[in-house]
Amino acid sequence: MKKIILMLSLLIFIFPMHAFAVEYDIEKTAITAELQEDGTVHVEERHTYQFEGEFSGISRTLIPKDNAVIEDVKAFEQGKELEVEQEDELYKVHRSGEDETVSVRLTYSIKGGVEVYSDVAQFYWPFFDSSNESDYENMTITVVPPEPSEAKAAYGYDAAYHTVDSGSDGTVVFDMGKVPEGKNGDIRVAYDAALFPQAELSSDEAMLTEILNDEAKLNEKMIARQERHELWSGLGPYITGAFFLLAFVLFLVGFRRRKETLREAERKRSGTGRFPETTMSLPAVLMFGNHGQVTIPMMTPALLELVRKGNVEEGPEGEFRAVNRETDYPHETLLMNWLFDEVGENGTFKVEDLEEYLEDEDHIESYQENFRLWSEAVKQEVKQYDLYEDNTKARWAAGVAGLAILPFTILFPVYEVFIWMTAAIALFFYFLIFSLLYRPLTFEGQRLKQELEPLKTGDEWQQWEEKDQISAYLYQVGAGKRKSDVDLPASAVTVNDLAMFMILAGTLDQSFRQADQTASVSAATTGAGAGGGAGVGGGGGGSGAF
Repeated sequence: MKKIILMLSLLIFIFPMHAFAVEYDIEKTAITAELQEDGTVHVEERHTYQFEGEFSGISRTLIPKDNAVIEDVKAFEQGKELEVEQEDELYKVHRSGEDETVSVRLTYSIKGGVEVYSDVAQFYWPFFDSSNESDYENMTITVVPPEPSEAKAAYGYDAAYHTVDSGSDGTVVFDMGKVPEGKNGDIRVAYDAALFPQAELSSDEAMLTEILNDEAKLNEKMIARQERHELWSGLGPYITGAFFLLAFVLFLVGFRRRKETLREAERKRSGTGRFPETTMSLPAVLMFGNHGQVTIPMMTPALLELVRKGNVEEGPEGEFRAVNRETDYPHETLLMNWLFDEVGENGTFKVEDLEEYLEDEDHIESYQENFRLWSEAVKQEVKQYDLYEDNTKARWAAGVAGLAILPFTILFPVYEVFIWMTAAIALFFYFLIFSLLYRPLTFEGQRLKQELEPLKTGDEWQQWEEKDQISAYLYQVGAGKRKSDVDLPASAVTVNDLAMFMILAGTLDQSFRQADQTASVSAATTGAGAGGGAGVGGGGGGSGAF
């Protein structure tokens, strides 16, 4: 069970869930950047949000490039100005509501947004970057020159690549469509420097050749990327297919082996009408039936098993006395030393001793350590029996396969081969879980499991002989399948010993559970622990809601 919890925790860590977040879609985003003669850029953004549930407003992160400043951020809805709260580069537009479609217009100015050189001036800007945590369902960015003129260059990077439409008047539109979260999308537009007579010169050097060379390099890079995308798209089915075949073989081997053990276990079953025949102690049987985990309720049958064996005697008023320290298993010795020497004294133990013992917070750590040592000793006993197959070959094969496919979970998304990335991730976790958790039962283990299964919920044992009745009752208490403080039907209590064990189990089980709860609460209260953008020039931004 711990391994399963560990795997679930790992999955959650790798694929985190956003809890308590506002539910929304940004259905449409239209950004217009009007370049001014002095190099300032007047920006108008129109965002249409579709909200589900309550919301308080929208947010926009605006991170300027180096040597540029964003000023005068305002927000409007149908001509009405909205309150804007600034926290560094984050702007919160307050507009509360519930289950609405909201259209907000943002306006602001970028001082120094246009870089002017001796031959051209460029607007090279990231309106969003990889830090953005929202999808834009339909985004367009329009760049307008100070006056009609031909654009000397216009192109975009990443999400903005190959989305340009240049008009005859120099207006450039980047029609990006859907832009997923976490994407960059820098845009770059260049015009004749003469259009910006009032702007301060960024550099007295020619820049157009470099801008066009950068575009050529970008095109070469994207062509090569497309070729690699097509290559890995073609290889994906063969790579994942080979690993899928191995996964199927491992599954088939495990399935066939399980059928064989089930068939043999059925043949060797000791039959109904008695507690499963085994040389294991009752705590070890309980641990085996509980997926290898030792729990607090198992302490009750563990102590009462010592009573039945004659190592412990029941005294008056819920008192127990250790009368024989010669036990069959090390974990029985540990349990007796713990309860009769550390919690109790002089070889006696009373149920109220646990409560008094744990009133001293210094004993909490000792209590938990003793339970851990006892649990480990029970596990050591289980390991002595031939209950699980070694099966190292299959587990090693799965482990090696998991390591072999791991690089492809990285390579496939790099080249945007997402369907095969999904298959590779699924196969990786299959191999990982198989290598960690695959421990098939032997014939003996399968037989014991099949015979214990009806005991978890059934009441057939009430018709068994006295010895098997007690074992079955204690098993159900230790497995947490029967409340020890609920009496059985009178017809089931056929012997005095069973009635006695029922009474003792009810008292002990409540005491052990309460002690563990006290220890857990005390341990939990002892202590508790409490940038720039990724776009060009350190700029960027994103959108959200609150």
